[in-house]
Amino acid sequence: MDKKAFSVKKMAMIAIFASMMCVCAWIAVPSPFSAGTFFTLQTFAIILAGLVLSPAEALTASVVYILLGVVGLPVFSSFGTLYSRLFTAYGGYIFGFLWTPFLISLTKNGLMKLVGDNNKALKAVVYIGVAVILGILLIDIPGVIQYMIVTGSDFFTASVLAALAFMPTDILKCILAAVIAMALEKALPKFLKQ
Repeated sequence: MDKKAFSVKKMAMIAIFASMMCVCAWIAVPSPFSAGTFFTLQTFAIILAGLVLSPAEALTASVVYILLGVVGLPVFSSFGTLYSRLFTAYGGYIFGFLWTPFLISLTKNGLMKLVGDNNKALKAVVYIGVAVILGILLIDIPGVIQYMIVTGSDFFTASVLAALAFMPTDILKCILAAVIAMALEKALPKFLKQ
């Protein structure tokens, strides 16, 4: 009975994070650096899922998010579907959204086993470091590659327009996700044990 209730709570967590990815994609501010693009909170939700959920749960949440776009729901930036976003210059990020939560969770969990929970400063370094370095790289690399393919741009131009233009806000979103994840880490075990 407890295992079933626990699995229902885990499924609820997956659903909550998949929903958060959808909602955060809709929160968009036009970018002053690159015409026709927006700063969204997608990166924040993707990173947060990876820092809070287990690797399997994080992967499931991102797969559910992508599948919602596959069936035609407007879950991507500017209320786009997968088909309206995937083949654009900025569609490469969607590939990054797929595996980034899984790899962040896997890396964070592995590093935390080495570091332990006792040293709060080192724990913060792990959370922020994994979020900023791994999160941005895993999302931006496919974004830059697709930008190059679709626009015919060289690597430098694609890097500036598809990654560096978003870097300051992406770093802030990653740090915010790390701070919130560390706070949730204290609250979630109590919720999951109820």
